[in-house]
Amino acid sequence: MFNLNIGKMKKMRLIAAMFAAAAMFASCSEDGPSMETAIVTFEGSEWTPFVASSFDATYTGAVATPDYVWEDRATSLTGPNIFSGGYFSGGWVVSSYNSNDLAAYGDYTTDLYVYNASNGNSMTRGGHNGSDTFLIGYGNKSEWGDFRPSLKFADGKARVVCGCYVNSTCYFLNIAQNGNYSSPAIAEGQKVEIIATGYDAEGNETGSVTMTFAEKDNMITEWTPWNLSSLGEVVEVKFDMTGDVTNDYGFAMPTYYAIDDVTVEWQAE
Repeated sequence: MFNLNIGKMKKMRLIAAMFAAAAMFASCSEDGPSMETAIVTFEGSEWTPFVASSFDATYTGAVATPDYVWEDRATSLTGPNIFSGGYFSGGWVVSSYNSNDLAAYGDYTTDLYVYNASNGNSMTRGGHNGSDTFLIGYGNKSEWGDFRPSLKFADGKARVVCGCYVNSTCYFLNIAQNGNYSSPAIAEGQKVEIIATGYDAEGNETGSVTMTFAEKDNMITEWTPWNLSSLGEVVEVKFDMTGDVTNDYGFAMPTYYAIDDVTVEWQAE
């Protein structure tokens, strides 16, 4: 996961991020000494071709095709890209866009911006612990179909996804706070949740973990740890967003959120 040629400061940020995530999810397994752990940081040279950019024609074409395919070397963790199966399909894009300006970067045209209180508009230091890159996820499950973005292990081997860090996108926060033509703002007593559901090799559910993602006066505006270890050994985790903020078509919030530093654990051979 590391690019050995990156600058000294970036290497220090990556190492700090790994120690922070490892400490947060250190109790993932009771079999600690016999387990191996890796943190998917989405940083370094192997991820560079997948980082979204308005000026990258390769990325623009990849959004609409299956060619935008990433896989972590250490864990084989992978996931579908946004819109890979059609306009309403769920998936992920590696992003570095970040801002604190909801008015300028809070609509669907800037849906890959994560909220970062420290930057007005930047493509650096928007990730967890000051790293540069992270995942933006889109999609959910509704009466219209199951479009949940998923993270899975391409080699089919079951591992424990100990946890990750989550944050809001500028798009989500802007609509949650202010509403727009199709989505009301979150009102008193309403909430939005994100749900992670694990699956084994046979496609059976191993469990679900729910996090309250937003309430009227309690919205995520920084990288927040999410412990997923109770899902157990999985080959896939699907992510959903739901809540009681609705319009005539169902759940009304933009189903975008950011994920970073995914900690994975497996039995040592």
